[in-house]
Amino acid sequence: MFSGIVQCSSSTRVSASYLPYLQFRDRPYNVTGSMRSLHLNDVPILVQSGSIHYARIHPDDWLSMIQLVKLTGINCISLYIFWSYHEIEPGVYDWTSERRNITQFIELAKSEGLLVLLRIGPYVDAEWSYGGLPVWLRQFTEKYKDIEIRTVNQLWQMEMQTFTTAVVKHLSPLFASNGGPIFMLQIENEYGNIAHAFPPGDATAYMQWASDMAHSVCSVCYWITCRYEDMDVKTNNANNDYYSGDWLRNVHWTKHNNTQPGITTENWIGSPGWTQFGSAKPHRPIQDFTYSVVQYVAYGAAMHNTYLMYGGTNYGRVVGRTHTTTYSFDPPILEIGIPNNNHFNHLRHLLNTINYYVPALLSVGDNLPPLVNITTKGVVSVIYASPSNTSAQSVIFLINNNDKLDQTVKLEDSFYTVSAWSALIIDGHSKAVVYNSANLSDNTPFKLATAQFKNFSSIEYIPEPSLNSLVFKNSNKYESKKSSFHASLPVTNTTVMQEHYSTTLDKSDYLTYTTSVQLTEFDIELQNITLTLPMRCESLFIFLNRKWQTSIFNQQKEINVSVILNITDLNLKTYDTIELKLVGATMRLDSYGIHFETLGRGLAFQPNDTVMFNGKNIISNKWNYQIGLTGEDKQYFNPNNNTNLPWKPISNQLSTKLSNFNWYRLKFQTPGNLVSNSSNLYQVNMTGMYKGLLYMNGYSLGRYLTINAPNKDPVPPCDYRGSYDPSKCRYDWGKPTQILYHFSAHLLNKNGIDNELIIFEETDAVPTQIYIQITALESSY
Repeated sequence: MFSGIVQCSSSTRVSASYLPYLQFRDRPYNVTGSMRSLHLNDVPILVQSGSIHYARIHPDDWLSMIQLVKLTGINCISLYIFWSYHEIEPGVYDWTSERRNITQFIELAKSEGLLVLLRIGPYVDAEWSYGGLPVWLRQFTEKYKDIEIRTVNQLWQMEMQTFTTAVVKHLSPLFASNGGPIFMLQIENEYGNIAHAFPPGDATAYMQWASDMAHSVCSVCYWITCRYEDMDVKTNNANNDYYSGDWLRNVHWTKHNNTQPGITTENWIGSPGWTQFGSAKPHRPIQDFTYSVVQYVAYGAAMHNTYLMYGGTNYGRVVGRTHTTTYSFDPPILEIGIPNNNHFNHLRHLLNTINYYVPALLSVGDNLPPLVNITTKGVVSVIYASPSNTSAQSVIFLINNNDKLDQTVKLEDSFYTVSAWSALIIDGHSKAVVYNSANLSDNTPFKLATAQFKNFSSIEYIPEPSLNSLVFKNSNKYESKKSSFHASLPVTNTTVMQEHYSTTLDKSDYLTYTTSVQLTEFDIELQNITLTLPMRCESLFIFLNRKWQTSIFNQQKEINVSVILNITDLNLKTYDTIELKLVGATMRLDSYGIHFETLGRGLAFQPNDTVMFNGKNIISNKWNYQIGLTGEDKQYFNPNNNTNLPWKPISNQLSTKLSNFNWYRLKFQTPGNLVSNSSNLYQVNMTGMYKGLLYMNGYSLGRYLTINAPNKDPVPPCDYRGSYDPSKCRYDWGKPTQILYHFSAHLLNKNGIDNELIIFEETDAVPTQIYIQITALESSY
């Protein structure tokens, strides 16, 4: 029955309509939509898309990841553009450094014949800090003190339009009107989730303005938005959900008089990206995911997007508050760049089966076949056959929407058993089942070889000197020096405590607040001092006279801290002045929520806050600030900068009491490949460490945090049948949410040059337990 299928590769069977962009590449084309499908120059197409984010992939891996994603059977990639990553200062854009060359990334997609959905937002969520917005767009500066985000507000609308215009100008050579792969653009994102936070009239007016603005910036572009049905017909509303079939038939087409095609920008698979440190990892069974896709396509979808096809890594400091550095633990393609045995082959089989039947699916035009109730208990059939050519391709969908009952049905002269919460795809001529969402016999696992690499030639450490306001000089001497982070510091000392990001200008997770307090006779007699203050950051370290007192870790948005500080060993007298130093460390801003402009992090920066030192409110003391760590400013993580630092063997530290705030340097030679026909893939196992920053040969691999998920005993069974949500199927209870931290093989040195794994650790730790986990494929895909 598969005769006539175009053989695109040894393992991919698709129809000629698989890559519709190839018919138009480098020739201007227009994009339109009807009820059933999108059209390129009036040619109907079915878009199967997968999300992949350029900023979460090392540039040397861009092409290989695009090619592997394409191998699943998609013909389009969906990607966000991240405002804060490109407009690094107001009016200053960066389109080239680090992973920012989005033009190059899209050119690579173009070379593979893939369409591109460009999701501008510019609010995107995507578990990116502040939803992708620049942190200077908040009410903590004089210029933006009256800004309101994502509503009718002149300041916000001006900035939103300016960035949207900048993106369109930068990428317009790659738009459809110029023969490029960008055939669709998105303005705003999931606005229906937060519209309730604004007066109804304002929400409607804002989204109408957003639509009008987008079309004024690019009048020939096909614009969509997401999760906001009350939009004018110029802008196509799309859906984000686990299941979109009923939305399409019962909501979307009804709302828009059967004129807008059904587009899904996110159908979430695996653990879609919003996993937080300290939680068990979510897993969506592939049988449920493929059921939802088959149902949606059968019901009449024009475009479906898998979120995420490949998640990648939250390098640097980009990720939203408390989210893991791995962006998705369980997508079809794993973070290290190989197929996921949980999903890959079963999903690829589905997408390529749909690709084969595209001519049948589109042959009916907007005259969609009815949903026929085969049973009274949830089984429906949908038959696509050309009304004018009985010899043409046809396809039948049988969908069992009952989440408990397996059902056997008769269709014409054949009987079919449809498992609960599953779907069959049946060839219309042979009546053979060509895909069964509940049957995983096609999900052949890939064989892997793994090893633990522990052959570090040296493990050394150096204390972080910022707590002493000192830096190293001539390897073993010190001099006082101001950090270059302070070149544009808004404040040097104040009589009110400052909000973290307004002070650091988003240059570091770390901000040190220092003040001095004169002790009373009562303080000296008591020997214990109570310190109470609000904490709106993830880590707080408290020092008296530069001696560490205590540390606190917290992932809530805000807690009230009350701690007892011991001054017994400080040899203080009445009226002595004591230095209080507070080091606050954030994990950036929330990526999702309402009234973003009010989001603040740090310690006591709200008008009514107090900092109580043994009953005395010292918030009006003079406070001095140090942005970041000396090691960040001086780039201890850069092999070119750290050679002359006084590194000490780790044995020196381990023989004494371990202390907070240390930099570690682990040197090693690049190991040979495990498997002769497969490249090594690398992850650092951070066993023995707690929380900090991670670098490979000067390249930031992001934050690490090794806290455990809670225990759950017994772990409930995971049943794919029935509506899914992230609380339903979780794994790795009682284990660290993330212990493995990926880095690209392209970061490693060749020709016998040492590699340097540099770590900044906030607490006492045991770096001798760290190892590099190496994985290689023994079977090809």
